[in-house]
Amino acid sequence: MIFLSFTRNIVRSSQRSGAWIVSSSFSTAMKNEVRLSKRMSELGICSRREAARILKDTSESSNQRALKSVIYVRGNPVMGGTGVKVAQDEKYIEIRSGDAATTSNESHNDALKEYVPYAERPWHEICGDSIVLNKPIGYVSGQEEHQHVPAVRLLTRSNNIDTDVDGIVSSSLQYTKKKWSGLDIETSSVPKHIRNTLNRDGKAVVDQDNKWEATLQGYACAGRLDINSTGVLIFTRAGMMARRLISPQSKITKEYIVKVAPAVQLTARESEMGMKLPPLTTDLESFLEGGRRLWDDAKPLKPVVEAEWLQNDPEEQPQIRTLRLVLQEGKKRQIRRMCRELLGLHVVDLVRTRIGPVKIDSLPEGKWRTLTKEEVQGIFMDRPKKKKKKGKKKRKSFVSIDT
Repeated sequence: MIFLSFTRNIVRSSQRSGAWIVSSSFSTAMKNEVRLSKRMSELGICSRREAARILKDTSESSNQRALKSVIYVRGNPVMGGTGVKVAQDEKYIEIRSGDAATTSNESHNDALKEYVPYAERPWHEICGDSIVLNKPIGYVSGQEEHQHVPAVRLLTRSNNIDTDVDGIVSSSLQYTKKKWSGLDIETSSVPKHIRNTLNRDGKAVVDQDNKWEATLQGYACAGRLDINSTGVLIFTRAGMMARRLISPQSKITKEYIVKVAPAVQLTARESEMGMKLPPLTTDLESFLEGGRRLWDDAKPLKPVVEAEWLQNDPEEQPQIRTLRLVLQEGKKRQIRRMCRELLGLHVVDLVRTRIGPVKIDSLPEGKWRTLTKEEVQGIFMDRPKKKKKKGKKKRKSFVSIDT
């Protein structure tokens, strides 16, 4: 019997200038080893690029304790640069701050911490990390600018509809009062009928010190929804959740209900760019096939997951039709541009009804709630790719639009 010497990555601790050094020993088991950055990406700790950046910064630094982030493998800081490899099933990987470095007298194996995927962590640790808001028209997803109110201003106690019996979620939420930078609610972009919902006894919602109501602290918007659109908007304080939702490699679908009408003329900006409106069509084949390029956009569009015309509302104007779209990508104003540049249709109303398993359902406009355990697990669930059926052609979808 031939025995092959199997030597894993051995983390050798040697103190040099107050920092621990990690070196790799090569063996016949190299095929079972992968780069540390790749393994971290597989586990979902961070992207390969982010891991490589941390590894590079750590290897080039002479003072580990001054670093913001240091990668640890089996309790030891990795100082070997971007080429460090680990076993392909390594789970004892974590990121700590540089000031958490241990000394030579401390044992590195006493507190080994196995990485636990975000969705599998105890619910009391991650509940309240992510919330969903039904964004009204007139609010922007990003920062406050040009008299546009950021949607984060709606994340107040009074707008929360959670029924937290045990108090677990509410205890994890922190509110803070933020200053406005000269924004006047009466002249802002918020429509009057929405503005009235922000008033209390005819005055803006303020406290005794004439400041706006406290809003959630530490939450960032995961994705965007333009000022004239409504519907699902997710905020999170967990980097893992944000990465899952907005990463270019994300396969999470987003559903939209879009009302369109024939485009009559070019906008001023479209005229300046030299655009021309395409012939009016209701053929959705260009959406389903993908590969088309929007004006002044070098990257082709991905195929739309689903696209269909819905039954007309009898109360709507005859020329307005309703379209249901399901997408996996999310370029800036993508649906509005696709409708104008590919179909010759103008979007008059756009509602995002779903992001992955998170649905708008009965959530009132301007209100928010925390994500449920099932929704968080659903976002992190890997769905198998659907096999394409051969020999069947895609059926074209047509409806008539009165011009």
